[in-house]
Amino acid sequence: MAWAAASAITAVYAADAPRPAPDAAGLTPEEIFERAVDNGNEHAIKFADTALDVAAAAEDGDTRALSAALNAVRLIDTED
Repeated sequence: MAWAAASAITAVYAADAPRPAPDAAGLTPEEIFERAVDNGNEHAIKFADTALDVAAAAEDGDTRALSAALNAVRLIDTED
């Protein structure tokens, strides 16, 4: 029953189209981490740190983890 309520709330408040994730292809890992630090939120910083570790282990210049870190920094609101 709880899953049905959660699904209904998600369906009502979800955006019509997903927001595209930012592209990290033109940024260095250091620049991405700097953005997380500038955000100031400890969760943004931890997420970026982990994403940098994942990106370092990735093959063929895969920037998806770095793009996810940029997206997290953008979505984490520090004005609460």
